[in-house]
Amino acid sequence: MPSPADPDLAADPDLAAVLATFGVGADDLLGRGGEASVYALGPDRVLRVLGAGGRADEIRRRQKLVAELGRSRPPFALPEVLEVGEAGRRVFVIERRLPGRSLADALGDLEGEARARLVEQHLDTAAALGDLQLDPRPGFGDLIGDDAIETTRWRLYLAERASMNLARSTSDFWSIDPVALAEELPEATAPGFVHLDGFAGNMLTDGLRITAVIDIGTTSVAGDRRLDPLSAAVYLASPEITPTARPADVDLAMSWLRAAGLDQWFEPARRWLAAFWSFAVDDPPLLHWCRSVLIGRPW
Repeated sequence: MPSPADPDLAADPDLAAVLATFGVGADDLLGRGGEASVYALGPDRVLRVLGAGGRADEIRRRQKLVAELGRSRPPFALPEVLEVGEAGRRVFVIERRLPGRSLADALGDLEGEARARLVEQHLDTAAALGDLQLDPRPGFGDLIGDDAIETTRWRLYLAERASMNLARSTSDFWSIDPVALAEELPEATAPGFVHLDGFAGNMLTDGLRITAVIDIGTTSVAGDRRLDPLSAAVYLASPEITPTARPADVDLAMSWLRAAGLDQWFEPARRWLAAFWSFAVDDPPLLHWCRSVLIGRPW
């Protein structure tokens, strides 16, 4: 059972109350992000406790989207929600425990050919996300977000989303031209599934292959499927996002992009992604990265 002596739990009594309900302790922590803390709930399940303000209806929208994508029977596992509820003034989600550990963690100790193989598979999997079939959509745009933007052209979506997120950031981002950022990227002819947050921390591995892709959620877009492998390379090349990556990993990712004919879009994708994530004012490392990309200084 959680102890009040645990510093994270002592600072968050609502989280401690949920863990006490399930008999889970601080030693069961598997990971913590800006959205949720995840704990082992026995060998086959995990307990995801959303942060303050997390909503059950959003989880159910995600669940519906993942079920839609799962009909494509991908070669990697997707999140499987077993229960959604509330306890201790927090929303919790019980999910099936997926095989493997995060690729970001694995890159902290893997070496040699095994490491190189997984970096390449990371890019392969990011590209394969575009094979997940969506039900027909009328155009391009956010799939489940509260403030969803839907447009008839991909570049129009890119401009409107960048504009909205930059406006939510600190004032030093407000002079950045979102239309110019969007125009640097190619137009798309038909919408496909885009995870947009498929960085190494959201892919699981058994050390040999990518076993699962997780955190399919509010970033998901009907858009240009090429953006996911580009994003994977961008995140790998950004120490604030993937601190366990090495220069050799980035070289492999760039070689992958060159072989796929996508390397010319790396810098435009990096700039647009920095505008996209600029709304994350409560994530100092991520905001630092956005500033370094768009403004050229981290403050």
